[in-house]
Amino acid sequence: MAKYLTFKGDGEFRQILILSLLSGKPVVIEDIRHLEDELGLTDYEVSLLKLIDELTNGTKTKLNETGTRLVFSPGFIIGGEVSHECSLSVPLGYYMEVLVCLAAFSKKKFNITLRGVTHGHGHPNVDTLKHVTLSYCKKLGLHSAELTINKRGYSPGGGGEVVFFSNSLKIVKPIQWLDPGKIKRIRGVASCARMSPATNPRVIDKARGVLNDFIPDVYIYNEHLKGAQSGNSPGHSLTLYTESTTDVTLCCDNTATQQTLPEDLALTTTHHLLDAVHAGGCVDSSHQYLVLLYMALTQHHVSSVRLGPLTPYTISFLRNLKLFFGIVFKIKVEKINVDEPGNKKGLGSTLVMSCLGIGFENMNRSMT
Repeated sequence: MAKYLTFKGDGEFRQILILSLLSGKPVVIEDIRHLEDELGLTDYEVSLLKLIDELTNGTKTKLNETGTRLVFSPGFIIGGEVSHECSLSVPLGYYMEVLVCLAAFSKKKFNITLRGVTHGHGHPNVDTLKHVTLSYCKKLGLHSAELTINKRGYSPGGGGEVVFFSNSLKIVKPIQWLDPGKIKRIRGVASCARMSPATNPRVIDKARGVLNDFIPDVYIYNEHLKGAQSGNSPGHSLTLYTESTTDVTLCCDNTATQQTLPEDLALTTTHHLLDAVHAGGCVDSSHQYLVLLYMALTQHHVSSVRLGPLTPYTISFLRNLKLFFGIVFKIKVEKINVDEPGNKKGLGSTLVMSCLGIGFENMNRSMT
């Protein structure tokens, strides 16, 4: 019988499931919200387990009566055509962040339809997924990765629908992403649903007022939704992303409620984007985990990437990569020009992360 890896709490739930499926190692997660009023797994975590069950063959999950203990035995990642109704408690980005980690290692191409909240809080919205997350995926080898947005749905009512399509890989090639380059353009999407048509122009004007002092080439697409395409709840959002001379993409998105002023949404998002640029990495903070995962699974060659400050999520992901795959990253701190005008305290260095890939091969795909 395979030895189970044991974890406690819910903080690394998705990480554990992803790495369990890729490594084939079964896991036990205990004490899931055992001290809270609502014990055990949430509705969106149960929904994720159902999605994984639809995408795999042979996966077994066992919950105790209170839902505070999960035994997860991974099966084979099959992929194929799947349609899934997601929980309205979290955005679709919660599920997509799992799918982009698994897509490369499936037997069949992913053709996944997800329905639920396309714009919410705590996870990337569909515009970030479409324009930024999939750009990373394509650079990592998923050349046919596409996300089609059929409907947008803001929290809490949802009503959105997206289709994720991706090829699989036999092996992962090593990467060398060390030069962030110079920012040559900024693009974005301002979206609103069931709100005044004047909302987006106010967001765009305020954002451009800040960004045009940084770079002249700024274009933000105005998408005002109404009717069947507008989902079940009002809301508005702004997604901004940069493109550099070395094909580096950095992003930031923010979703507001109906009561949030458009100008406040624009200022918050633009300032976060400029902070991401100033951090000096080749990958923004919300996608560090994705690149590090693919680096660990490459062939037996050294991969390197330049990152800004590591997020707590990334730090825990590095620990789990070592636990599941025995992979250890070499971290080198490299200073940037601290005398640069406008340089902020605490953003004076970048991290060069390097590792030797474990030589992972997609045995699922080899059987096709």
